[in-house]
Amino acid sequence: MALRPSPQHTTASPPQPRCTSAPAGPSGLQVSLPADYIAFCMHYQDRYLRYTRVRVADPVLSRELVEAALGSVATNWASLLASHCPAAEAWDILGSFIAQAVRSRAAARRCSVVYRVLPPLQADVVILRHRLCLSDEQAADLLGVEESVVTTQLRMAHRTVSHRLQQSQITAKRGM
Repeated sequence: MALRPSPQHTTASPPQPRCTSAPAGPSGLQVSLPADYIAFCMHYQDRYLRYTRVRVADPVLSRELVEAALGSVATNWASLLASHCPAAEAWDILGSFIAQAVRSRAAARRCSVVYRVLPPLQADVVILRHRLCLSDEQAADLLGVEESVVTTQLRMAHRTVSHRLQQSQITAKRGM
């Protein structure tokens, strides 16, 4: 998988990478991170952070979760690169950190209803497309799936929400 930013994925002023070589500590050791990992971080970290802020509704916690997830990605970098789709594996890691935080925090309630109504992938697609305004291509890149998967999942989510609204209207009419 080539990790090169495309013009539509970059912003006017790119975020400063949090994934760099660590300076020498008291023991004189310096940690060097692989260049492809640093490129991965630069490519995904801003959208990871935006997505996480929507999910947990707390900017400080969001940054901590993304940093923890990217730290886990770094720890497992070799196995992620050997996987079928590193972006999908990294997205799953981020999702697990977010899920753990959401279970223990009430602050995420405003977004969690989407995850109670829809399966996780459909909910992710709805958030990425409608809250973060990403294109199908950008959402697919972030999720590590084909663009057609995003299109299909979004269509399915719209049907599910529409069906639920119709059901609640029918129930409300019966209650009158």
